[in-house]
Amino acid sequence: MATAQELYDDLIMEHLARPEVSLGRMFHAEGLKVNGKVYAFFSKTKGGVVLKLPAARAGELVREGTAEVMVMGARRMREWVALRVPDEDVWRRLLTEAAAYVGSLRR
Repeated sequence: MATAQELYDDLIMEHLARPEVSLGRMFHAEGLKVNGKVYAFFSKTKGGVVLKLPAARAGELVREGTAEVMVMGARRMREWVALRVPDEDVWRRLLTEAAAYVGSLRR
């Protein structure tokens, strides 16, 4: 079974094969960007991948136990969630959701 970091590293290679995806920095980590906006990064502190999703979807994932709320300082990030348990199918699906969501946002 792959570690969280190994799984993330494998999955980002799939995303980087897309022309609109690039690497960029966010919160002292290298993350995936679509059209210049970060949608995912690996957090060593959280021990997993952190994703940007619509607030309602993020809340749903937290309620079902798939993700946990991302807190930066004292601020709860309503569109950012952390996935800690490495699950290739779940992570692949949610990375794709995050890329589609962030890619749809206006600049």
